[in-house]
Amino acid sequence: MEFEISNLKKHFGGIQALDGVSLNFSGNLIIGLIGPNGSGKSTLVNTIGGIYEPDGGTITFNGKRIDHLKPNQVVQHGIGRTFQVTRAFRRMTVMENLLVPALALYPEKGRKTWEARSREVLDFLTMDHLRNDYARSLSGGQQKLLELGQLMMTDTQLLLLDEPFAGVHPKLMESIFEYIQTLYAQGKSFLIISHDMNSIFTLSHRLIVLNYGKLIADGDPQVVKYDEKVIEAYLGEELQDA
Repeated sequence: MEFEISNLKKHFGGIQALDGVSLNFSGNLIIGLIGPNGSGKSTLVNTIGGIYEPDGGTITFNGKRIDHLKPNQVVQHGIGRTFQVTRAFRRMTVMENLLVPALALYPEKGRKTWEARSREVLDFLTMDHLRNDYARSLSGGQQKLLELGQLMMTDTQLLLLDEPFAGVHPKLMESIFEYIQTLYAQGKSFLIISHDMNSIFTLSHRLIVLNYGKLIADGDPQVVKYDEKVIEAYLGEELQDA
């Protein structure tokens, strides 16, 4: 897998949300993305995912430009994402929520194929007992797991997770943490936005830091945490203690 962002720019009126961000990696990695509120983290993920079209720069995945594609096309190229505020279909069951993206993107495989795959995903996430429950009855953490399951249904190679640990019960947070590690071991890559410093420093092989739309640090988490620019811009002593 090859992923590259080059000089990416995005503005909203007079606000420069992304100001020449560049990033590249190959193989499978877990990359943490941190920075203060308003630094451009979600804008970066939204731009990679096709929700926003960049005002400049390029995004390339496995040798193909994807910065002009719509979200469903980005998923078909192998990149999927979750949201900070989960977007489950609340009036549909857990099973139906898993089937929707798969049938929408790849209807030719047929419902029976996707039903079999959804049962595999539910078993993996230890959610099979909830398959007939409506999504609106799930806890916030369970809805985050459901979104992860939707990505598994589409077999994306690069998973963009926006605050997967926010507001989640500690026990369920441990489960999400373990699922990410297992999927990584199976060859998946992750770009994870998180304000939970303990989790992101433990999970990440590489840490990138945004501030005012600019990439101010990129490297080994244990090196980045002592970078003076990062300490000044973000969490100070709290970051060093993570």
